[in-house]
Amino acid sequence: MGWTWGYGPSQAHDNDIGFNHIHTIGQHVLSDLGAVYTLGVSPGTRVHDNHCHDIRAYSYGGWGLYTDEGSSGIVLENNLVYRTGGSGFHQHYGKENVLRNNIFAFGEESQLQRTRSEPHTSFFFERNIVYWDNASILLGNNWWDNHFKLDWNVYWNSAGKPITVFGGLKFSEWQRKFGQDQHSIVADPGFQAPRAGDFRLKANSPALASGFKPFDVSRAGRSAAAVLTRDLPPVPAAFEP
Repeated sequence: MGWTWGYGPSQAHDNDIGFNHIHTIGQHVLSDLGAVYTLGVSPGTRVHDNHCHDIRAYSYGGWGLYTDEGSSGIVLENNLVYRTGGSGFHQHYGKENVLRNNIFAFGEESQLQRTRSEPHTSFFFERNIVYWDNASILLGNNWWDNHFKLDWNVYWNSAGKPITVFGGLKFSEWQRKFGQDQHSIVADPGFQAPRAGDFRLKANSPALASGFKPFDVSRAGRSAAAVLTRDLPPVPAAFEP
């Protein structure tokens, strides 16, 4: 979804991408892809209440929410993203996007990725839950310039591995040196059965105290077939087997 690469004039605005079930894409055949892909300036656009999982690339990519070149002014909230070959969220470059109240789980290469350094705020990342069970880092690629805002998030590695960010920094060093995630916590969010795709929170989840608001992922996806067979036109004789 978008109009042009970069920050040039764009006709894209106020788009609503919501309640979609997006899964099993890429399939180790395509590269540079995401379940939801945006580019360019798009004020008023929302990406919300989507259920995205099992995204795999051939060589690179396979991201969940992918704000590509120039993506700006976009709100991404209440999305469940898991089992991605790359990271659950990747921003190549963009300006002042907002990511809040999302669940990102089981990224393979990293959990969150940012590629280009720019002299403005890339995005605000607040009240999200990030959960994984391998040795990959939390933040991959370029986070040196501090032109982003992360806070009130819940991070947890269920494999018991230490949580590190780019450059091998420990999470506590990230908080102290960069001033990010000052109110974020490292704690088990208390999912019901995450490996089985059940990300409902238990009543005592610490994520609730951090301001995370549960959303109903069962509302994503079709409740009926897109086209009923009785509505299909007759097959032309030339195409009959």
